[in-house]
Amino acid sequence: MLMPPVQVSNKQTENPYDFIVNEAPKPQKPSLLSNQTSFKQRLIVILGGGIVLIIVIIIIASILSPKPKTAGLLSIAQQQSTLITLAYLGEKTAAQQITKDLATNVSLSLTSGRLSLVTYLEATGSKLTSASLLTTQSITLSTELTATPANNFDSEYVQLTQTQLINYVSALKQVFSSSDPASQKIIISNLYAGAILLLKQANSAAADL
Repeated sequence: MLMPPVQVSNKQTENPYDFIVNEAPKPQKPSLLSNQTSFKQRLIVILGGGIVLIIVIIIIASILSPKPKTAGLLSIAQQQSTLITLAYLGEKTAAQQITKDLATNVSLSLTSGRLSLVTYLEATGSKLTSASLLTTQSITLSTELTATPANNFDSEYVQLTQTQLINYVSALKQVFSSSDPASQKIIISNLYAGAILLLKQANSAAADL
């Protein structure tokens, strides 16, 4: 009796150990602009990249560029100091977490931004002191905020911060348009990006309180 021919399968035998040598597909990480990226992550990326860029600019500018006009930049640094002073009070006194978060991010962003700006100003020949960065407005606003009753503190802080950030953004635009060296424009552009994020957070906090 003839046996039927054995059919040989063309399908390649699977290796039971493929899972060891073949990497599993890696999950895609959310991009910087995706909705899954938190405010703080975006802020840290902007600050981190901006600081490295500004250090390089400072070195190049101090070697190659003529002495730039810096009056507008000093005013920007003074506005940063005012917002940082208010943020310190906000972190210490605010009752709502949303207010504390705003104060923390303002302090983080503007302290870093002021350091970069002061470093640039000193590299271009400006002599700065802690006193030169403080203004009577900063003292007046901090005194006003300190005297605010506890039940109104959060809304008062957010309102003051909103107003100061609007003025800060406007000043950055003005200084950017009048800056001659490209190095100054890049620095102001980086500060502007961080200021817009802070203003959006301040607007959101005001709506939620």
